[in-house]
Amino acid sequence: MALHDSAAAQRLQAIREAMPATTAHTYLNTGTFGPLPRCVIEAMQERLQEEWREGRLGAGAHAALLSHYREARQRCAELLHADIEEIALTDNTGEGLNIIAFGLNWREGDEVITTNHEHISALAPLYQLRERYGIRLRIADLGERGERPAEEEIARLITPRTRLIVLSHVSFMTGARFDVSAVTALGRRHGLPVLVDGAQAAGAIAVDVQELDVDFYAFPMQKWLCGPDGTGGLYVRRTALGQVQSTYVGYYSLKHEHSGGWELQETAQRFELGGRQTAALVGQSRALRWLAEEVGHHWLWERIASLNRYAAELLSEVPGVKILTPQPGASGLLSFTFAQAEPEAVVQRLAEEHNVLIRSIHERQALRLSTGFYNTEEELERVAEILRSWP
Repeated sequence: MALHDSAAAQRLQAIREAMPATTAHTYLNTGTFGPLPRCVIEAMQERLQEEWREGRLGAGAHAALLSHYREARQRCAELLHADIEEIALTDNTGEGLNIIAFGLNWREGDEVITTNHEHISALAPLYQLRERYGIRLRIADLGERGERPAEEEIARLITPRTRLIVLSHVSFMTGARFDVSAVTALGRRHGLPVLVDGAQAAGAIAVDVQELDVDFYAFPMQKWLCGPDGTGGLYVRRTALGQVQSTYVGYYSLKHEHSGGWELQETAQRFELGGRQTAALVGQSRALRWLAEEVGHHWLWERIASLNRYAAELLSEVPGVKILTPQPGASGLLSFTFAQAEPEAVVQRLAEEHNVLIRSIHERQALRLSTGFYNTEEELERVAEILRSWP
């Protein structure tokens, strides 16, 4: 497998030059942190320089600030095929998940259904709800690899006390891609809202919240969307807005037309608390624009999937490797076990001796690599060869 088309090769080279971390290392861990493109850094620096030179006070400065917030929301909405009024800006996926989890009116004995493939960012608020309100967690077993249909396993656990379904779009453990549409259809039949952790999906695969028919979708910028730390978004379906109460409120949560009183925004903005780092929001918008207009969503999604399939093909031929990902190419993550050494030892040696960055998944005693759109076939071949010649 190779980039035979010269235009495609030039495109990839330009992308890698714009993301120097991808040439400083064999960068195969976008599922943890994506590399930053040059244009994002430049946009953030320009905003900070402007604040330094001109200050942050005055009507013009305030109007510019609000404009940056609107653009960030609009870019997020375009990514998810949502309306801008259905987007709240967040610091990360966990914030979005907490907003929804703590926004329901819980009573002791209420139940939440989640799965055995969830990240701690989704589980932590549920554990806290259990401690605070005495709710019950019911865990759908989707199999070690995530090979079982999520809607079937979740359906087995629904009771009259079920209040919420929480699941990942893509499993951080194995890269399994779950049928969110089937789960939301199940939820509709039972009158249950569905909260989706999109951390390993947004930017790696196409996400259309209208087609998914999802109620709530939380995602970060720092992974597959190659944006700044401390930026992300939460989609709240317009018709589901009334199901969630704001736990924290502040300046951006409120309408400001009525002096002397307070009233929450009629949009998802009601879940935004206060001011954020404006330069980071500028970087968020620039990253989303770069991916959409300069890299191209369809091209990058196809490349991520193609590289993922190629990595599975290469690694499946390495002695001692067992691929855990049930459908290579369905996401940007590929997980595998390696009989020759402990996962942490492999991660450490790859980094220290070969400058290859991957990660371990302790929940499965496995290794995980991310196939970013900026990676090359040669990098994947090199990793396979290193493992083949282990130790």
